Amino acid sequence: MNDVIIKKLIENIEKTNDNKSSHWKLLLPEQKKFKDYKNLDNQLSYFFYKKNDFLNKFEHLGAGAFTLKSKKDVFHNILQKTIYGNKVFKTNTFKKYKIIFDKHNRFMDNDTIRHIFTFEKLKKILNPKSIKSICLIGDGKLNGVLGAYFTFPKAKIYTINLSELLINDYLILKDLKDELKISTELVDNVKFKINDKKLYLVPSNFKNFLLNKKIDLFINIAAFQEMNMNEINQYFKIIKNNKSKLYCCNREYKKLNGGEEVFFDKYKWGKSKRIFWENCPWHQKYFNLKFPFIHKYDGNLKHCLVDFE
Repeated sequence: MNDVIIKKLIENIEKTNDNKSSHWKLLLPEQKKFKDYKNLDNQLSYFFYKKNDFLNKFEHLGAGAFTLKSKKDVFHNILQKTIYGNKVFKTNTFKKYKIIFDKHNRFMDNDTIRHIFTFEKLKKILNPKSIKSICLIGDGKLNGVLGAYFTFPKAKIYTINLSELLINDYLILKDLKDELKISTELVDNVKFKINDKKLYLVPSNFKNFLLNKKIDLFINIAAFQEMNMNEINQYFKIIKNNKSKLYCCNREYKKLNGGEEVFFDKYKWGKSKRIFWENCPWHQKYFNLKFPFIHKYDGNLKHCLVDFE
């Protein structure tokens, strides 16, 4: 595996460890080096993880699923329409995701459908042509990146995450036969100069790179709920600095493995203008083939669009 971006991200893992809440320290424990380590060309022998191989795009990693199509999909489709109805499956956003997913034998699962609802709502409120830059905070399996790419075609896209999760997204990205594959850049320092590329991968330890970038829209879907409040506050500082809009969909309250408590209403909203603020209708239930098949998420999820301009 000889790829400069992956090498740099692997070398950066230790630095993004400082950005991990107890939730991520459990899911992505620190790596151990093998004694026979010689060079970065053999990544699989370089790292041993007790859980979740981030070099495998099919691993869940706590950041969403990459689900392959199977004979079980007939049951999945019934359950999908039971929860979500029929309308979302007729949208242009769904059709755009499906073209990409069909090429890779990928099934449109819960995580993807929630993003389709999100971007359908956003494009009805925001003028897609007015969004020149967008930042995904804590994406997974490219669900947010693809939605941003489909919905805001003129925008530069930044996606910021832990190094392991950026590696996993990049492995999926490399299989795409699309503009994004050949127009991706890794931000490897806070003074990095943007260029004519479409997509920028930003490790979380370089979050201050996002200051003063005039980013029009930030999106965070079920990711703040997995951070500690100090990390969340740093992102709000960046969003306010850019005088941006923020779409946020997260658990109303969550207690993490290490005891950290995260409250939606206690984020640093300040004097932001609320465009909408409500319980998220498509993020209350999910499906799988375990009885009773349709399940409630653990706790209420709220979503909102606010303006810090």
